[in-house]
Amino acid sequence: MTGLSSKSAVREKVTSELKDLFYLTAYLFVAFAALTFYKSAALEARGIYWVPWGFAIVKALVSAKFILIGQAFHVGEGGGNRPLSWQTLHKSAVFLILVAGLTVIEEAIVGAIHGKGLVQSISEIGGGTTEQLIATAVIMFLLFLPLFAFGALGEVMGKNALFRTFFEDRLEFEVAEQRRQNL
Repeated sequence: MTGLSSKSAVREKVTSELKDLFYLTAYLFVAFAALTFYKSAALEARGIYWVPWGFAIVKALVSAKFILIGQAFHVGEGGGNRPLSWQTLHKSAVFLILVAGLTVIEEAIVGAIHGKGLVQSISEIGGGTTEQLIATAVIMFLLFLPLFAFGALGEVMGKNALFRTFFEDRLEFEVAEQRRQNL
């Protein structure tokens, strides 16, 4: 019986992690696709045609993978008694550093496989210029803010309560509140 229940637990954990990867990748893909479209439109206005749509999905998947790795190692956790705003800002900054660091390592490894040196491999991160690198970092930080704010709210309210708050009719909450008052 233990083997069956452990297989079920493993299957449930894998399913849960795949769902997390899917939703996180979808969230990041929407943002990266919008940025890709914006950059493409801006360049097209100058006569440069650039549409690397594959970039958005690959970058979203890689970033989601890095975030989930960080969460598995409890990166940025702590300060549980502090306000959610502090927790959100702290976790966003820590994960920005984590994703940036892992991206540098990944690019260095990919570059080494393709025979490039370290500097050449990482020179294209964030677009290749200092301004684009700073803009990319700011955008990533802004993408992380709502992600970790919802995560912090989910910890306080419970994930099901947070989901219900966003996706169920408010009447259901009014009924629940009335029931609590009658008890």
